[in-house]
Amino acid sequence: MKKIKKVTVHGGHNPSGKIACGESDLLDESKEDRYITKRVIKLLKKNGIKAVNCTVNNGLNQNDVLRKICAKCNIVKDADLHIAIHFNSGMNDKKGDGSTGGTEVLLTKNVADKGDIAKRVCKQMERLGFTNRGVKADEDLYFLNHTKGPAILIETCFVDDRDDYILYKSDKDAVAKAIVKAVLSHNKAA
Repeated sequence: MKKIKKVTVHGGHNPSGKIACGESDLLDESKEDRYITKRVIKLLKKNGIKAVNCTVNNGLNQNDVLRKICAKCNIVKDADLHIAIHFNSGMNDKKGDGSTGGTEVLLTKNVADKGDIAKRVCKQMERLGFTNRGVKADEDLYFLNHTKGPAILIETCFVDDRDDYILYKSDKDAVAKAIVKAVLSHNKAA
């Protein structure tokens, strides 16, 4: 296992109100992914890891946003990991059923360091009370296929699940800390 010394982190869409912005329901993905991105970067830096914000705010469409994100990430020399912060949708649980939709981490293949960190993110989020939806391979996501070096895409929780909303809003800083703990625990094991 390789220690993580430098990362890029970004919120996965244009800002709210612009074309190609994230999902919006109980939570607004574009606002929350930027909040988590900034907190993760601050906490990583506090722990001696170089972190660069590669969020894009001026994409002309979805493809342009993705191209610009990858270009920003790929400019960062020697990045050990690229992290995309997203929020999922599709639960349509506005009333709450007592069960969170949860967290999943996507990557192209569950191999080496990125698979280890992805599992650690899911475990840390599970400790906060989110359902662990696990690590999933996705060969089709542009970001995962067009960054140089290992990349993971974190689906933090569901924007349209009342239980996720309540848990997330109760302490969203804990979510950023959980992501950072996953990286730090990976480094301790390396």
